[in-house]
Amino acid sequence: MSTSSSAGSESVVLNGGAIKGVVSHGQVTAWDLELNTASGKYEIDETLGQAAVTDTQGRFQLPVAGKTSGWVLIELTADGQTRMTCDVVPSCFTGTSNAVAFGETFALGSDFRLRAAVNLDASREVYLTPLSTLAVTLAEESSSGLSGTAIEQAYGDMEDAFGLTAGTLQLPPPDLVRLDGFSGSTDAIQLAVINAAFLALVDGDHWDSIEDVLADSEALIRSEGAFSSPSKSDGIPSVEKVMLEAAVLSAGLKTEVSKSSVLDSLDLVFTRTHGFYTDIAAGSGSGSNESDVIVSNTAKLSWNAPMTRVSGESIAMGELSGYKISYGRDPEALDEEVTIDEASTTSHTIENLSQGKWYFAVQAVDTEGLESPLSTVVTKSI
Repeated sequence: MSTSSSAGSESVVLNGGAIKGVVSHGQVTAWDLELNTASGKYEIDETLGQAAVTDTQGRFQLPVAGKTSGWVLIELTADGQTRMTCDVVPSCFTGTSNAVAFGETFALGSDFRLRAAVNLDASREVYLTPLSTLAVTLAEESSSGLSGTAIEQAYGDMEDAFGLTAGTLQLPPPDLVRLDGFSGSTDAIQLAVINAAFLALVDGDHWDSIEDVLADSEALIRSEGAFSSPSKSDGIPSVEKVMLEAAVLSAGLKTEVSKSSVLDSLDLVFTRTHGFYTDIAAGSGSGSNESDVIVSNTAKLSWNAPMTRVSGESIAMGELSGYKISYGRDPEALDEEVTIDEASTTSHTIENLSQGKWYFAVQAVDTEGLESPLSTVVTKSI
C-alpha cells in the first residue's frame, strides 16, 4: 500500500490486474463516485488522475490522484493495441474465420470494457474481470446507485449467484495459461475458470465476440435486475450456460497442467461447477436424464450437454452442433429420429406417440458431423 503527495494533493497507487484471460495494453482509469442529489444515487463523476496501461501479464499500477479514502470505480477500455490471451481449451472463437489457440492472443474491439470498484479505506488492490464488471452493473441499477453499501451487496450477490465463497471476487485470479506456476487457492482458480467461461460462450452463432457476451450480460442485469440462473433462451446469457462452460473448461485444463496441487484444485473446481450447473439445470427442467410425460401421448426428454469426447478430451459448447434423438418400440431398433440443431437446447418433447412402451436415446453431434455413442436407453409407457 502506498500514499504520495504532490503539490498539496494526496494520491494513492492501486495495484491490480485485468484477467479474462490476461488483457495486455488495456487503458485503466480511476473514476470518482459522487452522490447526485437530484436522483439520490451515487454516480460516476470525474477521472482521478491519468490512465495506466496493463503490461503483458495484465498487471497495472494506477495512481489515483486527489482521493485517499472511500470508493472509486476502476475501468479498463481497449484501443488498437489491446489484446486478450485465449484461456479456453482447446481454442477460442473470436468472430473470425480462424480459431485462436489456447495461450495465443487476439485483438479486442474498441467497445470492450471491464469494471471493478474498490474501497480505498480497505484495500489498494483491485482485479477487473467479467464477474466484477457484472457486480458493478448490478450496483449501478440499485436504488442508491454506486454507493458503498450497494457495491458490497452486488459483489456478494454475484458470488452467491455463481457458487463462490464470500470474498472470492477480491482474489487475484491466476492466468489459466500458466497454472503450473500458480501456488494460490482453489477458490482463485475457480474464479478464473468461471471468468474464462464467458469467453467460451462465444460460438459464432449467438455471440460473435467476448464484447457481445459481456454487453448482453450487462443488458440482462439492467432489464431484469439480476443475472438469470436458468437459461431462458438460446441467445440470452445465464449462470447455467456459464457454469456448464466452466465445468467443461476445468476438465480440459488438466491436459495443460502437470503440477499435482493444481490438478487436485482443477478436480475440485470441476466437482463444484458441474454440481452447481446440474442443480440449476435440474431446477429449470433441463437437467434430468429421464423422460417424463407432460400430456397424453407425449414424452419430454431432457439431457446434459457432454463435457468430454469418448477419448476423454474436453469438448466446448462451440464444438457441438446439436443432438439426435433416436426412439422406437424396440430398444434394439430405434428407427425414428429427431434432429436438434441447437447445442444449448437440452430438452425436447415428442408428440403423437401411440399406446405402448417406447424407448429413447440421445447422441451429441459435433460441428464436424461426428456423433457420440447412444446414451443409456430410457423408456416410457404411453
